[in-house]
Amino acid sequence: MRVHLIAIQAEIRPEAYCTRDAFRQRVLTLAECAVAGLPVGDGAARVIAFPEAFSLPLLFWLETPDAVRQQRRAIGAALVLFKLYWRDTLRCALQGRIISPAVLYHLHAQKVWPVYEQVFREAARTTGAYLVAGSLFSPLIDWEPSRGYHAQGRGTYNLTAVFSPQGTLLSRVTKLRLTPAEARSWLTASPFGPQVVSTAIGKLAVLICLDAFHEALLEQVDAAGAWLVIQPSANNSRWDGPWPPDPRQIEGEVWLREGLAKKLVGRENLRYGINPMLNGSFDETRFDGRSSIAAAGNYLALAERTTGDAIVRAEVSLDDSPDS
Repeated sequence: MRVHLIAIQAEIRPEAYCTRDAFRQRVLTLAECAVAGLPVGDGAARVIAFPEAFSLPLLFWLETPDAVRQQRRAIGAALVLFKLYWRDTLRCALQGRIISPAVLYHLHAQKVWPVYEQVFREAARTTGAYLVAGSLFSPLIDWEPSRGYHAQGRGTYNLTAVFSPQGTLLSRVTKLRLTPAEARSWLTASPFGPQVVSTAIGKLAVLICLDAFHEALLEQVDAAGAWLVIQPSANNSRWDGPWPPDPRQIEGEVWLREGLAKKLVGRENLRYGINPMLNGSFDETRFDGRSSIAAAGNYLALAERTTGDAIVRAEVSLDDSPDS
């Protein structure tokens, strides 16, 4: 079996998050670019991955007043939102027994999640691909006829969703190992995972950014039989700057040296990896990095630049894979 592995490197563009139509256009444009030029009906499967935190700005900018979008920092936007919607915020806090600023995520996720889910469903159907959506900060949002969309539990996660080529939501995947910045943002480390999703093309693993650098998590998804690991990332250190744990080393060099190409070596089942990177600015934080497609010991494709939109693709064969 042949599979097109596709990483979408995406830049944060504030205007894309203000309305549902703008977000839909942004996602569909990137998704269509991801498969542009691929033969139709060639029998090859497709896997597309968007970056970590790609959808996060929706929580602050989707159909919110200009006073919110004009804030340079998320804390400023949050304060404006609290002031504008204090009754709804208080009701949400009391009903959910949430006694932290994470109530903001709960309040707005119920408006954002339907847009997020429907847009990425459409992108998966349009491209005929298994699609890993760009993550956002959200509680687990469920739907059932009598309640509609509603939050489950008090936790708020760095969360992504995996869709089938038919647009079916196959799995919600939450981040297990939080960065200090995420912990300060009132996120909850996932109590379950890591996620391995069984599909018609075999088992796919999703480890969000830092998760894929932890050997124990790679061991678990390999042992579960996944042949592909998808690592949506948002790197907030300068790619060509010093690596924070050891300033004598360069961030990008360490990332590529210690990343998926190395992590895949010697695995029983894992063969390939997709690492889509976010870039641009949000909450006075600058993201950049080179998206890649990895095999054991080498990179099959690598973005030329650390900034701007880019599509990184490689076609692989699973003829020697245990899942084929």
